[in-house]
Order: sequence, then structure tokens, then C-alpha cells
Amino acid sequence: MLARIGYVAFLLCAAPAVAAAQPRDIGSGLPEVTAPQTDATVRDVRVQVVTVLNTTIGAPMAGRLERFPLLDGERFKEGDVLARFACGEREGALAHAKAAHELKRRVLANKQQLRSLGNSTGVEIDIAAAEVAQAAADVTVAQTMVASCLVTAPFSGRVAGLSVRPYQFVSLGAAMIDILSDHDLEIETIMPSRWLTWLKAGVEFNIVIDETARIYPAAIVRMSGKVDPVSRSVKVYARVTGPADDLLPGMSGRALISPPGEPR
Repeated sequence: MLARIGYVAFLLCAAPAVAAAQPRDIGSGLPEVTAPQTDATVRDVRVQVVTVLNTTIGAPMAGRLERFPLLDGERFKEGDVLARFACGEREGALAHAKAAHELKRRVLANKQQLRSLGNSTGVEIDIAAAEVAQAAADVTVAQTMVASCLVTAPFSGRVAGLSVRPYQFVSLGAAMIDILSDHDLEIETIMPSRWLTWLKAGVEFNIVIDETARIYPAAIVRMSGKVDPVSRSVKVYARVTGPADDLLPGMSGRALISPPGEPR
């Protein structure tokens, strides 16, 4: 027993101390981490890169996809076409509605002309005007149906996943494409709730991202409105305050933060 205790004590004494990381500038404006950074004054908590703006685009109609131009990972701008359905029937219905509206409009104009000559009654004009309004409403409905044939990007970003393929028949509401804004990223982490005595928006710290092996400056922007009573922790959101073009949603790493007043 004494021999085993002595062996453990030997291992503890022989274990080398972990030195603080020395960032190295690799010419990109972002330092590369060359060693794990630990320090008696630094608390190491996990972080994850998340996107503020992301959504799944569903099919606005049931039909066959005629055009599906983007692939997973490709970028797009706001207003770009994400998908187009085969819509010959709906476009034909719109053309028919427009023709009917034009016909009703001409009938109304004729009735008004006849009224000026004393050959038409006010009731006939009212009926013709109501028919024009009805035809105009039909045109609006047909235009809305045709508009559903084209799916455009609600914001600029990047494709994060595809659920359908070109020329595939999809049902109404079926998930088609996942998109996100990779220019509007946040850092999400969980910190001890006892830190709420000093945690606030504007507090600065560094993060180390595993996938890039680089250090990025960040600052807290907000915190969750509740504390987890079991883990005694609070969710914290931050933003990178320096260059971060190489960050992608889903990346993870560590927040290197020194709580004020804790033992050094």
C-alpha cells in the first residue's frame, strides 16, 4: 500500500506543468494556437459557433421541380432563385384571368359611354363595375398562385442542406433546402451562474476554435433570461470582434476568460 502511494506521488511530482499558449502570427491577421492555454487565472469553458439567421425552406405548392440551381455549400444573394416549379397550368390560369378582366373592363367602358348617350342605366353600370372588380380579384389570386412557383432567397447566405432534387415531385410544405446566413454568427457558451456578479454585455475575452486552431477576440452581447438551477449555469452569447471569415456554424472550441477577483 505504501509503495502504491509513493508511486502516485512520484507521478504527480513528475508531471510537467502546462505552459500558457504562445500565439504565433501566421500572416493572416489571426494568431495560431501552438499549445493548450491554461493558467491559474483563466477559466476554460466550451463554446460553439452558431448562426443567428437560419431556416428551412418548404415547398409553397405541390408540383414538379423544374429548376433547383444550388448545391450544398454554395452561396446565394437575397432575391436569388432557390427553386422553380413547373407551372404551365397556373400561368395559363393567370392569362385567362387577365383576359377576362380586360373583357369586363371594356364592357364597363362601353356601358359608361352608352350612359352618356342616354342608352344605359345606372344599374347596368354598377353591375359592370362589380364584374370588373370580381375579374380583378381573380387576376390577383392567379398572380399569387404563379408567384408560388418561384422560391427566392429571403436573405443572403449559404446552402446548409438539400432535401430534394431537380425534377422531383414534392408535396405542399415539404422541406426542400436549409439555408443560413454565415455573415451573422454568434458564439454560444454556458458559464457558471456565480459569474453573474460581473458578467454583462461588453465583457471581452478570447476564444480558441478547434477547427481553425486560432484565437479570436470576442465580447458578450447578451445572456439568457434564466439560470439553470440544476447545473447552476447561464447561457451566454458573444460576437467575434475581429476578422472571422474562416468561421463556420457548428465549429466549437474554448473561451479563455479570467473572472475578476478569483484566486490567482
